[in-house]
Amino acid sequence: MVKKFNWKFSIFKKFRPPLRLREKGEIEGDIQDENFEYWMTNLADDVKSVPIIYLTIPGSHDSFTASISTGSEISPDADEILQNLKFLGPIITYFMANWSRTQEYHATEQLVSGVRYFDLRVATKEGTDDFYFVHGLYSDNVKEVLVSITEFLNSHPQEAVILDFQHFYAFTDSDHERLMEILSKTFEAKMVPYTDSMDIVTLKYMAAHQYQVITIYRSDAARFGQPLLWPSSTFPTPWPDTVSTDDLFAALDEGIKTRSSAVGFVSQCVLTPSLAFILKNPFSTLKKTCAEDLEAQRLEWINNQSAGKGGMNIVIADYVNLSNCDFIKAVINLNERLVQMGDNNSKLQDVIIDIEKHI
Repeated sequence: MVKKFNWKFSIFKKFRPPLRLREKGEIEGDIQDENFEYWMTNLADDVKSVPIIYLTIPGSHDSFTASISTGSEISPDADEILQNLKFLGPIITYFMANWSRTQEYHATEQLVSGVRYFDLRVATKEGTDDFYFVHGLYSDNVKEVLVSITEFLNSHPQEAVILDFQHFYAFTDSDHERLMEILSKTFEAKMVPYTDSMDIVTLKYMAAHQYQVITIYRSDAARFGQPLLWPSSTFPTPWPDTVSTDDLFAALDEGIKTRSSAVGFVSQCVLTPSLAFILKNPFSTLKKTCAEDLEAQRLEWINNQSAGKGGMNIVIADYVNLSNCDFIKAVINLNERLVQMGDNNSKLQDVIIDIEKHI
């Protein structure tokens, strides 16, 4: 039986009326009333002094795919067999969209709902110099999304995000240079410089320096010599690659059990259908088969995790808006246990870093 969550957050020391930010439609439900828009801002001071690699942070998988539709074009990351079926036009993209779209919330909607980690796949597109987010099909324009994130951060100066550029498709060295320049110009002084001493990077430290963006760039050859881009090794993200829930949760448990306490860690709480699986279920969707059917189990698994050293750090999911964003709430709620540790036996001090000497 799934445990009922208590969303009354003692980790929130104060509340502010949320800004009604929207992008491409209103957010349904009452998520706004719970102030997850400001969840980092409203953390207790002691929790803000905990390294971010020991906090629990909700993230979205293939974050910016909400715009994918039957009218989307096939992107260079699609399987070769699908590339060869482009001539079928909307017939093939109809089925692809049902399995390529992993989110229903756009960038600002996710931010307002509390998502702070974004899993990104980027591709070039013939006929334009623009970059696009992709997942089998082309989705949002990269620059437009980055501007939306910047606008949110400007109005939420104590909130922070982690942008994880996982994969690059149809990229040349000059494309990497152009994308890195866009990132630098868009976020400027908000970007946290890379450090291999990740235990100094806390929300308190970031606020003191007006940092708000950690940018992981998983092309070490391209990012070489770029001090504002973080290498893959700082946030390992093992991929379970399974449609079996038993195998998924076994892999997630093993990942947390064996994670290094010196770096961050991304738990991919997602089921991954193979092409063969999709062909056996052509009229189903990723939302139904791999998200809705997983929802109760993923909430129960999250509720059995803990924040702090040796605990869960970042966890990502498909369709983060399911059940009025219960996934997001469950992940954020785990940080409350850090306060309970401090209240009960002062163990919180074991993971608090004295950052004053670093500021």
